[in-house]
Amino acid sequence: MHPAAGGAEKHLHRIFGKIVEMGHTVVLFTTSFPGAKEREVVDGIQVVRKGGDLMFQLTVALNLKKLDREFNFDVVVEDLNKLPVFAHWFVHKPLLVQMHHLWRKSIFAEAVFPVAFGVWFFERIIPFFYRTQPFVVVSPSTKKELAEIGVDESRISVIYNGSEKPKIAESAVSSENATNATEPYFIWLSRVHRYKGIWTALEAFEKFSKSHPEVKLYVVGDGPLLKKLPVWLKTHGLEGKVELTGYVSAARKYELLSSSLALLQTSYKEGWGLTVMEAAQLCKTTIASDVPGLRDSVRDGETGILFPSGDAAACASAMEKVYGDAELRASLGQNAKRYAESFSWEKSARETLELLERTIEGSVRK
Repeated sequence: MHPAAGGAEKHLHRIFGKIVEMGHTVVLFTTSFPGAKEREVVDGIQVVRKGGDLMFQLTVALNLKKLDREFNFDVVVEDLNKLPVFAHWFVHKPLLVQMHHLWRKSIFAEAVFPVAFGVWFFERIIPFFYRTQPFVVVSPSTKKELAEIGVDESRISVIYNGSEKPKIAESAVSSENATNATEPYFIWLSRVHRYKGIWTALEAFEKFSKSHPEVKLYVVGDGPLLKKLPVWLKTHGLEGKVELTGYVSAARKYELLSSSLALLQTSYKEGWGLTVMEAAQLCKTTIASDVPGLRDSVRDGETGILFPSGDAAACASAMEKVYGDAELRASLGQNAKRYAESFSWEKSARETLELLERTIEGSVRK
C-alpha cells in the first residue's frame, strides 16, 4: 500500500499472505506514509507502521522488543533492503534474513555519494554482523553475490518468486481494440529510477526509431525521474513517439503488456524480475540487461534476449531482431509463458514456511 511499493513488497505480501492462509500469524513492521493507518489487517497480515524511511533502523531498535512482548514471535524475518536493521540485536528469537539483491557498485549510479557509500559499506559488513543467521534469496545470482562478500553458501537458500496468471489476462489478450493494435510499440514498465535503466531504454529506442518511425515506446510507471523525461524527449525529437503514462491500474498495465511487441527491462540490478514474469504470463518476451536477477528470470535466446547492461546500441539491436521476426517473437513469448508457469506463490510460500520451521529448529538445537 506504500506509494513507493514495488516488486520486493509484492513478493513479501504474496508469500506471507499465503502463510497466513496456512494458519499462521504474521506481523509486518514497516514504515508509515501520509494517510496510512498505524495498525490495520491487510489480507490477514497484521500491519504495524511507525516512522519514516530514513530513521527506520532507530525505529526498529525502539519498537521491536515491545512488539515481541505483545505478540511473542516464534521467528523474525528481516527483509534486508539497502540497510540492515540488525533485528537480532533487539529480540533474541530465531532470525531469517531475506534479501532480493545486493546493490554493490550499482548503488553509485542511483544515489549521491554519501548515501551510496553508506549502502555499499553496510553491504560489505553483512557477513561480520550476521555470522550464523540463515539467508533466503530469490535467485541463484543473489546467492552467488552474497557468497562473494563472505556469507557461507550453506546458510543461503534460494526460493524463487512466484508467478500468477493476471486475473484479466484473457480479456486483455482478446480485446485487441483496447489499445491501438495497428500501432506497434515496446513497453518499459517500472518505477522511474536511475538504476532501473530508463536512460538506456530511451537511448536504445532513439536509435531503433530512426529506422522504424512507426513504432512507439510506452514508459509505464511513476518515480522521481519521470518529470525530467519530457524535456529529454523534446530535445531528442521523440515527442509523440514515447508515451509517458505515469502510474496505471493493474488492469491498464496488463492491457498495455498484452498488446506490446515486447517488454524492455533495462535495470542495472534486480533480484529477479517480477515484470518479466507478468509479461511472460501474457506470452510476451523480454529484452533485458544481462545482470544478476534478470539473467535468471530471462533465459537468453529461449524466453528472451539479454544485452550488456547500459549498452543502448545492443538493446536497440535486440529490438530490431524482435520487431523484424514475428516468428521469433512468438516463439520466445510461448517459451516465456511456459517458464513463468513453472513458478507459483503457493510453492514459494510453502518453501518459505518450511525454511522458517528449520530456522526455529536450528535455533533450539543451538
